[in-house]
Amino acid sequence: MRLDSGRVDAALNGGLMLAACHEIYGPADTAFALMLALACPRPGPILWVADGWEDNGRLHGAGLAELGGDPGRLWLVAAGGVVPMLRAAGEAQRCGALACVVIESHGEAKAIDLTVTRRLQLAAAAHGVFTLLLRSGAPRPSAASTRWQAEPAPARRLAAGAPGPPRLAITLTRQRGGPADISLALEWDRDRCSFIPAESRVTAATPIGAAFAKQPPHPGAGPAVAASGTPGKQASGRGRRSAA
Repeated sequence: MRLDSGRVDAALNGGLMLAACHEIYGPADTAFALMLALACPRPGPILWVADGWEDNGRLHGAGLAELGGDPGRLWLVAAGGVVPMLRAAGEAQRCGALACVVIESHGEAKAIDLTVTRRLQLAAAAHGVFTLLLRSGAPRPSAASTRWQAEPAPARRLAAGAPGPPRLAITLTRQRGGPADISLALEWDRDRCSFIPAESRVTAATPIGAAFAKQPPHPGAGPAVAASGTPGKQASGRGRRSAA
């Protein structure tokens, strides 16, 4: 699965491997995981299993729709602990009808050790189910195919100062058998459910009259008057911690 059609995909030997387990750390871990799940070309439901949502809240259907996703595809499982979460995830990885399995663990970090991540990686490779593991705390030894750090990034400004699509600053911090320490900013395209390199979308602020296709009536006329109304507000790409 392509991310930037550039240096990151080249480092990943063509893109992010779908039949693998990938770790995500950082304050934008939920947003990045949700966008990756939506960008996955495999059809079928997205199973999101967590050890609990009491502290962090739940994913929001309206926020998912704002990202271009179908809330009906997202199946949420609150396992009530790390061990039942891992059992549920292991069963889900055997289901070829799923597009993606997201494992959200913000509980006891030591419960997910090298052996656990090796099992997740082997199951993802054997059954071809795209697997994302959200983790907190300091990075630990892992057999996952890649490890990512995800941070929120400022959106570009649109006409009249309206915020543009959500952006994330991501870093490939580890890759099994490949280069790492590669950082870039990605912008989310909700219409295509895919990422766009942020640097390719750097544009100067557009006058609001031009944004609404208003033109002066003849050369030398004063500035056009904008149409009434303003562009809609941009929903955040965060998941449990905001609209998504």
